[in-house]
Amino acid sequence: MASFDNSGNGPLQVPGFGSIALDYDLPREARFAHGLVEFRHTPRLTAREMAMLRVMQRITEQPGWHQALLEHNEARLAQWHREAQAEEGFLLSAAAWDWCVAELRDKAQSWEQTGRMVVFNTSTTVCQSDVRPVQPDIQREVARLWQQTGAPVCGTAAVWCHIVDPSLFPLIYGRTRVLANGGTVRLEDPWSIRRQQPVETAPTHVHPLDQMRFPAEVDGRTGQRIIWRSMGAEESCWSNRFQWLPCEVEFDASSTPDAPNVRITSYVNNLHPHHHQAMYAQLERLISLSVPTWNEVLSYGIRGRHPPRILTYGCHIEYQICPDWTKRLLAFWSPLSDEELQEMRDLIRDYLARPEPPRWKQAVPRGRRPADLLKYLTPEKWAIQDELADAVRTKCDRLAWFDHPEPGVSFSYEQWKEGWYTGRAIIPQAAGRYPDPLHHGDASVTLEEEFKKDGLQVVVQISRIDLTPEKPTYEGEAHFHTEGLRNEHIVATTMYVVEAENITQPRVSFQHEDKTHPIEYKCEESDVIQWILDAEWNPDWDPYWENFDWNTFDDPDWNPFEDPEPKALHTFGSVPASEGHLLSWPNTLRSKEESFSLQDSSRPGHLTVIKLYLVDPHYRICSTRNVPPQQHDWWAEVARSAADLDIRLPPELVSLVMEQTDCSPVSTTEALRLREEFCREQEHVRQVCEDAVGHHQLMIPYSPTVVSEYARVYESP
Repeated sequence: MASFDNSGNGPLQVPGFGSIALDYDLPREARFAHGLVEFRHTPRLTAREMAMLRVMQRITEQPGWHQALLEHNEARLAQWHREAQAEEGFLLSAAAWDWCVAELRDKAQSWEQTGRMVVFNTSTTVCQSDVRPVQPDIQREVARLWQQTGAPVCGTAAVWCHIVDPSLFPLIYGRTRVLANGGTVRLEDPWSIRRQQPVETAPTHVHPLDQMRFPAEVDGRTGQRIIWRSMGAEESCWSNRFQWLPCEVEFDASSTPDAPNVRITSYVNNLHPHHHQAMYAQLERLISLSVPTWNEVLSYGIRGRHPPRILTYGCHIEYQICPDWTKRLLAFWSPLSDEELQEMRDLIRDYLARPEPPRWKQAVPRGRRPADLLKYLTPEKWAIQDELADAVRTKCDRLAWFDHPEPGVSFSYEQWKEGWYTGRAIIPQAAGRYPDPLHHGDASVTLEEEFKKDGLQVVVQISRIDLTPEKPTYEGEAHFHTEGLRNEHIVATTMYVVEAENITQPRVSFQHEDKTHPIEYKCEESDVIQWILDAEWNPDWDPYWENFDWNTFDDPDWNPFEDPEPKALHTFGSVPASEGHLLSWPNTLRSKEESFSLQDSSRPGHLTVIKLYLVDPHYRICSTRNVPPQQHDWWAEVARSAADLDIRLPPELVSLVMEQTDCSPVSTTEALRLREEFCREQEHVRQVCEDAVGHHQLMIPYSPTVVSEYARVYESP
């Protein structure tokens, strides 16, 4: 494996510099997982487990929830149970609720002791942390920063204004001046490096997509490349033009797992290190508080952070046998006389009136027949043997039932917590080419111990959005997305709400990409496994057919398979982004900011957030330690002072000199233009990731022969 070094003690050895290729990737087991056309949760979580996750998350939003659990407040637990059953219905069984209560008690204890807890904790995890004691100081410094730099720039309401924008003055290959042969940019005096060490232009690179052995197909109509997950999607997530510049963060000698202390040792891009020293101090506090949350969400390899609570690769169906008296009716080769049909009508009527299992327990889909079979049989159809036989067969199918799998069957909650026996499925895989390990094991991470020597690299973004009575609503993000480009190696994001003034509750929604291998499942009815895994082809199918009048149906072009397969994505729900709280999640999750509005529509409001993006510390990438500041106004201020221009020249000539040199190093006008190009590239990567998401294929090849054949060729997780 490559050895990374951006310490400045020798030539720069990071991806894209020295002898290391731009698209160099460490093996999965030697770095943290990310979601840029890589990590996929497998196997897909069951619908019941997703219901449990949503119930637990909703309860943690209730005031005093942790005290109610720790004090065994049975009245509140009963109330939450009733509310959860109203929300999730049959999925919240007694066993599922008991598991939720046990897990919530552990979350409550963690919240009480550390001020942190995890929600939606599966292979991917979201961590919440209460850091309100630091809020007043951070609010004061961000308000000062806004007054000095942000307010004049942003004049449009309901649009994010980035006070500190990492996409402005980034690393630009072939343009940015870099200390490629050694030397460092000192935080105390970022400009002195020009007098000590030569700088070089960052090298240019061929895009990884252009280096593919088998080039991607080209659309003959548009002339653009056709990107598939297995052909070009991964390569498309790299950039050979841009990269965010993180700052360097080192751990203090006094750091402990419970109280890590960090120090920023290189400038935060677009945050002046001299003018905003107090803001730097607050960012150090915020990064220190984020480290334990990152420890909670990061994971290695393909298995993720936590094992599933319910692991199954099939289901048991209780089929019903049609009564003996139906044998003559169902024998289509032996037509019944009118008298025989008349004799059977009462039996048929009684059979069709029998109560059916709840819709969620029915193992065979209703398909093209309405819910009320008696109503479906018109007087004309009562005289037709085939119609009656079809109704009886349909009823027999509807009486077949199954149960959604329960937690606590193949391993207990205590075993799940420790990662023991979590690979023991209720119904094992049909094909075991990629079996689950018997034990998930310990997946803990301690950044302050593992990276005490080299420290961390963090990208900082500070943003604010203002709402007014004229523009009272922020519409939210249009798409789920994964942060960063592959050459930025972002593995976790922290969002801190500095201030939320006169707005409704901001929320962030989460989903992850998953994967199902049909040949791993054993189930006679493909529809049942789709319901168990919450992966139906069309969720509107049943209400449509139940209200459809088949007596008047006549459409020769009807195609029951015209709906596309569902995308291999699972949406968990949303988490509140509350004032004074940290919200951290890994880059294996896709996130989306939801809409919010003014609370009091007669007066303005705003939301200010700080986002911290953690670079995978198993890598080192080119940072502000290696790149002298590119901002013209920073450089102009130092040059103006060093040359004593204010003493030697009148103010109007000083302004003229500054205007004539506005292109050095990079003018604001050009920086804004390049930022637009950078944003377009980021949007392209988002679209590639979206297009590369697979689709569920749950038509189970139940034949053992088919399973055996396909087991040799299907792809790994």
